Amino acid sequence: MRPFLPDPVDLRWLVRSLELKSFSAAAREMDVAVSVVSRGVDRLEAGFGISLLRRSTHGLSATPEGAELVQGAREVLGRLDEMAASFDKRRHHVAGSVRLASSQEICEQLVVPQLAALRERHPALRIELVADDRVVDLVTDGIDVALRTTLGNSEAVIARELGSFERRLYAAPDYLRRHGHPAEPADLHQHQTVTHTAQGPDVTWAFRQGGRKLEVTLTSQLAASSTALLHRALVAGAGIGMLSQPMAAADERAGQLVEVLKPFAPKKRYTMYAVSLPNRRNASRIQAVTAFLQQAARQSWGLAPR
Repeated sequence: MRPFLPDPVDLRWLVRSLELKSFSAAAREMDVAVSVVSRGVDRLEAGFGISLLRRSTHGLSATPEGAELVQGAREVLGRLDEMAASFDKRRHHVAGSVRLASSQEICEQLVVPQLAALRERHPALRIELVADDRVVDLVTDGIDVALRTTLGNSEAVIARELGSFERRLYAAPDYLRRHGHPAEPADLHQHQTVTHTAQGPDVTWAFRQGGRKLEVTLTSQLAASSTALLHRALVAGAGIGMLSQPMAAADERAGQLVEVLKPFAPKKRYTMYAVSLPNRRNASRIQAVTAFLQQAARQSWGLAPR
């Protein structure tokens, strides 16, 4: 016959009931019904086939067998608590590899400047940066966390908002000195424009004029395969192009870029998300990187979730 193996929860009921000399006091402490505690002790007595407690008007006291069991139970429960604490610490320990995908521009401006702080906070964490303007597939490309401004319907992801921003038109002061400032959106047809190759040869830019939406379709004279290249081309004076305000902010403050057609800005906002797969949402390394991205977006670009 197999020996009786007591439930650790029942052992805990027994120990606390004797320490507090009352079933009701133990039940209040554990926030359970008194019957739950007493039934647990009953199971122990039935399982071992011995009496463990004496009940009197002065409260509960242990029989010799009960005192022996309580002593052993304390050792067992203490060891279980130690194991639970060890595994909990391990579960919350931030370690392992995280593949983080974003565009080259976002990677350079938002992620890289803050990496030292992340490494200092979590030295056992390994980050692999994947810089690509295309929308990566989390499963196929083996990506743990990706930064996106659009959420498609083709895959189920957990999206955490980092904040929102606007996109505006910019040009270098040197370009504007040579070609002049466009006074209204239609004047863009007389200017050199720089766009992203993903948009194709023709691009439509939206504006607001007198409270109504206005669109201008242009054929670009220069196209770049990444936002980073597009940005560098604008600073170099290649023409007028669209950038996210946070990306252009430093160059605008330094006088290397000037916003164009500011009175006609569409005021449309775009939201940046950190996305991950649902089955990895609770991994400590994913949570740590997501929290890092939210902090970096706030510190570097002044973004914050709604």
